Amino acid sequence: MTLALVVATETVASVSSPTAGLALRSGSVVGRLLDQLKSLDVGDRRVLTRPENAAELRELGCTVIESKGLAEDLREIARVAREATEPMLVVHGDVVAHREVFLRLVFNSKAPASAAATRVRPVGDEPRRPAMRIRRGRIVSSGTRFHQVTDPNGLFRGVLRVSEEQTETLASVADQLAELADVPGGLTEISPVRILWQTQDELENHGDAEAENTGLSPLIGSTPITGDDAPALLVVGMVRAGVKVTARGSRELVCERVLDQEQADALQQAVDAVDEDRVRLSAAVKNNDGFFTTYAVSTYSRYIARWCAKRGWTPNGVTAISMGISVVAAAWFATGHRWGMLLGAVCLYFAFVFDCVDGQLARYSRQFSTLGAWLDATFDRAKEYTVFAGLAVGSTAAAVGSSVHGGDVWYLAVAALTLQTCRHMVDFAFGASKRRKTPDPLPIVPLAMPEDTMLDEPEPAKSRPKGGGLSHLAVWLSARSEKIRIFHWFKKIIVLPIGERFALISLTAAIFNAKVTFIALLTWGVIAASYTIGGRFLRSLTQPRAARLDA
Repeated sequence: MTLALVVATETVASVSSPTAGLALRSGSVVGRLLDQLKSLDVGDRRVLTRPENAAELRELGCTVIESKGLAEDLREIARVAREATEPMLVVHGDVVAHREVFLRLVFNSKAPASAAATRVRPVGDEPRRPAMRIRRGRIVSSGTRFHQVTDPNGLFRGVLRVSEEQTETLASVADQLAELADVPGGLTEISPVRILWQTQDELENHGDAEAENTGLSPLIGSTPITGDDAPALLVVGMVRAGVKVTARGSRELVCERVLDQEQADALQQAVDAVDEDRVRLSAAVKNNDGFFTTYAVSTYSRYIARWCAKRGWTPNGVTAISMGISVVAAAWFATGHRWGMLLGAVCLYFAFVFDCVDGQLARYSRQFSTLGAWLDATFDRAKEYTVFAGLAVGSTAAAVGSSVHGGDVWYLAVAALTLQTCRHMVDFAFGASKRRKTPDPLPIVPLAMPEDTMLDEPEPAKSRPKGGGLSHLAVWLSARSEKIRIFHWFKKIIVLPIGERFALISLTAAIFNAKVTFIALLTWGVIAASYTIGGRFLRSLTQPRAARLDA
């Protein structure tokens, strides 16, 4: 469950009415927002607003908290956060967003805190929305009218999620900000942007960053926010308290604040123009899969995943189907006939298709579990080894002299199994060592300090990495080659991921025999292992030495 606190304190400048009450086709902005949160099983929905608007908001069937100003807003937020026993969403009451935006924050966010953001470079010294600097998905500096951001590359979109473990930090931050808001000069306005490494030419050539990157009408978000922006202040506070705040957003999904009726009308059109289910389905496909998976499976497997979701299938059930198909493939391979090899190759391909479907179904339907992750990894190994056994049996069962006969290939099967097992062990160990590393903590910065000079300062772009020698050159070349598409896919293919392995087994078994299959697997596997281990060794030499955890 999640607790949602909707901050409906901003007013339309021309008429002094709440921006949360602006009209959309389905009702008011805040009414639509509360309905979306209710549909996500967010049972505790509270609205923070000014006393003159409280009666109207109570008609929406939510708990209303009255507040007379920014300092009181922050103290009420602190009180709610201290009482919270579940994650919290702090949302501007004038946010218009796709439901998928809230879904991703409520169900897909495991970070201590997350903020809805768009990675664009604000143009000019007065950004249209609170600016922030994002590095590797983490917000390292966030701004308001009272807090400056150096070289911003993103904008805050009005939604903050805080995990249950960090609600006490949120409360502490809100109290500190309330004290500053109460003191004359405690929060002093400052130019929101400071440029160090972004040149003036870069800024001028960037054009209208928001319109260019989001596809939205320039009208949307064109009015600077000048009112009490408590959620943006809370983001600043969490970042400056050293909490890891991740940036969550999508260029295809809409999440924006509206400050007048013209903007509300334009944003309604922008929401209607997006097929939300298509975006959700596309997001269910991994964006870093191998070449074979990307072009020979994921182009259509996502639709199988959606079909399964509509019928209530579970990812674990699809994993079991994939395992069952691979057993059938092994049985066909064991017949020792060409038609068996062909049918086995087809079955193995579809076993891999359903292996992709189970993960896509989990992401599409948000059915995540530790058991599912364990089953997926375990059955991936079991499928390969079952097929190895089927190929070895079929090779000896085939008629001598036939194209399928490869003789006794059990020693090759065991060698292939051993090589693959060792590769998985190395991959697991390397992945575990990476997970042990924690990012360098951000410094604790006083909230009264307008500048962000103590925060993670950006560095000018460098043509070569720090240091010298073969290892640094190799790492630099690897990073550069990622930008060239043909080299990007070559690096994906050469490591022989599971998609390429299943394709190699299917093709060589269908055309040749098991002996050729195992020789091909061993040859390519040795090349892949050498490339992977060599690259990791060189990369490790560029990393600073760290004390052993078990010392």
